[in-house]
Amino acid sequence: MSIETDLVVVGYGAAGAAAALTAARRGAKVALIEKQSAAHHYSSTRMSGGLVMGANDVDGCARYLDACSGGMIPSDVSRAWAERAVKVKAWMETIGIGSVHMAGGWYPKLKGYEAIEVYGPLPKGTDPASVKVDLPTPGELSFKFPLAFGNGELLHDLLHDAISAEPNISIHYGLSAKRLVEEGGRIVGLECENGESFRATYGVVLACGGFEQDQEMILNYLKAYPIYFYGSPANTGDGVRMAQAVGADLWHMNQMIGRAVGHFQHPDGREITFNVSLNPPGYVIVDKYGRRFANEYLQAISKANFYYELLAYDADLLEHPRIPAYWICDKRRIDAKALSHGSIGHYAWSKDNRAEIDMGWIKEAASIEEAARLAGCLDSEAAARAVADYNEACAKGDDKFGRPANSLVPIDQGPFYCIPVYPGGATTNGGPRRDAKARILNALREPIPGLFGAGELGGAIGMLYPSPGSNLGEAFAFGAIAAETALGDNA
Repeated sequence: MSIETDLVVVGYGAAGAAAALTAARRGAKVALIEKQSAAHHYSSTRMSGGLVMGANDVDGCARYLDACSGGMIPSDVSRAWAERAVKVKAWMETIGIGSVHMAGGWYPKLKGYEAIEVYGPLPKGTDPASVKVDLPTPGELSFKFPLAFGNGELLHDLLHDAISAEPNISIHYGLSAKRLVEEGGRIVGLECENGESFRATYGVVLACGGFEQDQEMILNYLKAYPIYFYGSPANTGDGVRMAQAVGADLWHMNQMIGRAVGHFQHPDGREITFNVSLNPPGYVIVDKYGRRFANEYLQAISKANFYYELLAYDADLLEHPRIPAYWICDKRRIDAKALSHGSIGHYAWSKDNRAEIDMGWIKEAASIEEAARLAGCLDSEAAARAVADYNEACAKGDDKFGRPANSLVPIDQGPFYCIPVYPGGATTNGGPRRDAKARILNALREPIPGLFGAGELGGAIGMLYPSPGSNLGEAFAFGAIAAETALGDNA
């Protein structure tokens, strides 16, 4: 027998939570479907930095989002997001999430940049007025938080508290969505792998993430291969396939939230991907042949455009010479702090990096040349020369790739270390095409009645990732829009 409800929301992350809360507060009964179990619920939201993009001006925000999209997102969709972005801080407060302004957009060169504000969630009971934040340099993100906020675990817990307080929302863990149910040209329900099914008066919101854990989709849709992700292990492209099965069009399937990442095999056989932190300096990244190729500072401050530098294809060698690339540093960096915070729910990185050195993830040697050779660099002598050239640039205070002076710290205190890094990141962006009302569209750009999308599954982000927390800001915006449209569109 089918479970009868008003609205089905597939995926319990930021987008699914926003859709469910919005519908429930309008009096609708919501079935929130989550693939993972309650005990192992690791959404991309929970595994994220927990920051949320907002704005202080609709027109400026819309201009900036348009510029970042590279023409991949229609202007009315960007504007719909901008209209929610100026209200997102207040909206979070209505569900019990206080926050503080702690950063801006990534790209000061683009028009409308000044309109972007990034918010960090606060633990319950914290007075936002009591938290003083020194805003970082334009286009950067400060990692020196005055409180234990700015993390996905906190945001996840706050969202879960809000969801649990809503009697109109029923959470169904451990159900893998399989197929949308269509009757008379309208989506009226959902079937799950275990035979459970749901019927929904107002339709279905797909908020079940991207395809970052489906290697075949990565190979066929993204710009290079291999590419690895540290987002949710549950995001295997289910929403893309379900939407395609009922005629959905797809958009910007080649886009992702990209960075250089670490990808390693644990002794127990698991493959794990990590968001790695170059900072504090010094650091250098070279290609397979030991050559520096880009401004590593962009990676060091976690900007999501450095990964484009890793995608270069050599038409003569018929290969991607920067996959993997090699990050070189010295004892000063290794001793400073952990290279990663680990993978939430999967692996806790050691505070002194020693466990990862002992497992061979980080290669250690008395010379730069030997460390690079051990890591797999094909020309370790060239890598050593690249570091020597970099050290000379540090002495002169003038780097050929334009790194700021405060990042020019020499790599000269042995032992030395080398770590392979790959293009990768948090999430993919592509998926079912949607309009400004969060309606999923077919190949003729017509809404599929009763079907809506939100979050990273076809998210409204194109060429450039606009700011820290853009995925979560977009998820809150279109999660709410999807629920509102669904409840107001029962035709």
